[in-house]
This record gives sequence, C-alpha cells and structure tokens, in this order.
Amino acid sequence: MRAMRPVRLYESSIPSGNAYKVSLLLAHLGIDVPVTALDILADPPETRRPAYLAKNPNGRIPLLELDDGSYLPESNAILYFLASGTRYLPDDALGRARALQWMFFEQYSHEPYVAVLKFWTLWGGLHRKRPDEIAVWKQRGQAALDVMEGHLAGAAWFTGERYGIADIALYAYTHTAGVIGFAIGPRVGAWLDQVRAQPGHVAMKPDAGKAAAT
Repeated sequence: MRAMRPVRLYESSIPSGNAYKVSLLLAHLGIDVPVTALDILADPPETRRPAYLAKNPNGRIPLLELDDGSYLPESNAILYFLASGTRYLPDDALGRARALQWMFFEQYSHEPYVAVLKFWTLWGGLHRKRPDEIAVWKQRGQAALDVMEGHLAGAAWFTGERYGIADIALYAYTHTAGVIGFAIGPRVGAWLDQVRAQPGHVAMKPDAGKAAAT
C-alpha cells in the first residue's frame, strides 16, 4: 500500500501551540508543505464556516490534508501519523504507548489549562472570566507542569530514550507558560533548552502585536 503524504497544513493566523507542534515535527522531518492560515478571531471564525467544516466538522485547527484527498485533524494524531517509521516515535509497542501516555496527558491535563489561560491573557477577554475559572486554570496548569518536573528527575525525555513526539507535544505550550505566570522548574527549564537545541528546531511564529507569546 502506498504511503500517504501531507500536501497542506491548515493552521491559525495567530500563534497556536497545537498547530506549532505539527510545524515543528515537519521541520525536523524536512517536509515542506503549503500552509493555509485561518482567522480564528473573525466572527464567525474561518474554522467554523461551511468550506472548512466540510474538511473538519469539529471546526478546529490544525488539519493535515493528505495526497489521497483525505484530512487528518487533531494535533497529536497528526504527530503520530507523521512520526510513524521515524526516529521520533519509539519502535517498540510499550515505547509507543508511553509516548501516547504523555500525549494524552498533554491534551487532558496540560493544554486545557495552560493553553486556555494563555489565549485569554494574550488575546483579550480574561477580565470577563470568573475568578474561580481563572483559579482552576492556574492550579491545574501548574499541577501538570509539576508532574513534568517530577518525571524529568529520572529521565531526559518524555518519549523514552530520545527526543520524540511526546516532547514536541508538551513543548508547544510549556515553552510559553512562563509568560503567563506559571512557574517553570529547573528540570523543565533544562528540558526546554534541550528541545531548542535539536537539529531542525524552529520557533513558533511571532505575531506583530504579541511577540512575547513566542
């Protein structure tokens, strides 16, 4: 069976950690694909209009278009697809499961709090959120970062013995968490430096009005 290849990436016109994950892995793999940046701040967002919903009924980015005409949504699913058969995904079944463990952690225990607080802080509207909501985002986001700090006491990476997609998934929102007030422990800080030092690393795209977010 012929391997399907990516032909286009749909992402956000503003910096998005979930879209950045995919761009970072594509850079590591040396794969260059056209990018369509959608305005998620428009009313309605471009991701919620019929043309895009026909591609991804969930109306979110990122979305990877493949050369057979199909579409693959969800950032971590895209990472897993692109990394299959490469050094960025462990060869053994348990290693792959461990990578998925951290990627599920990222989407369930990390991104819903760190990314959400970042969005409302940098793009406006935090003053309209209830204090108890903000407190939950701060407490649970910090708890996730503390879990990462604990793991790194006995390991260099989150994808087994070498850098891989679990590290990419967690890096996307962790590397800007300090900007919005989360405490970054020394082990997480050192890990962030290790990720930045990887061959082919690219930074998250800047925005003219929110350069601090990168």
